Amino acid sequence: MEKGDAYPRVKCVVDTCTHYITGDYCSAGNIDILFEEEGRMAQTIEQTMCKTYAHASSVANMIGSMDNVNWSGTMSHLFTGDQVRPTITCVVSSCEYWADGNLCVAEAIEVTGRHANECQDTNCQTYRKKQS
Repeated sequence: MEKGDAYPRVKCVVDTCTHYITGDYCSAGNIDILFEEEGRMAQTIEQTMCKTYAHASSVANMIGSMDNVNWSGTMSHLFTGDQVRPTITCVVSSCEYWADGNLCVAEAIEVTGRHANECQDTNCQTYRKKQS
């Protein structure tokens, strides 16, 4: 994968999110990965989160998140089984996969937080602390 490619494969096990697709896929058009604590950059996986998370139990969340659905990727996935590939915006500059422009240059990412209730319950398992 070249730097600037913002379409890593995504495995997401956050089954309570409006964007979750059975099989651990994500239907979001863009995923925002942030650090949990304002003013401090993440140093561990547990300090990362998927800010795109919206709890599926709320009709307001479902309607509000519809503007961030990767409709063509989701339809292609449903009919052909192709991988849905959202863009990734990552502001966790302490990660070795972070690139200028807040891009993620990992080949694939995994977002965890099965049964999450809020975005702080999610993590980017792909996070690797950048070596100094």
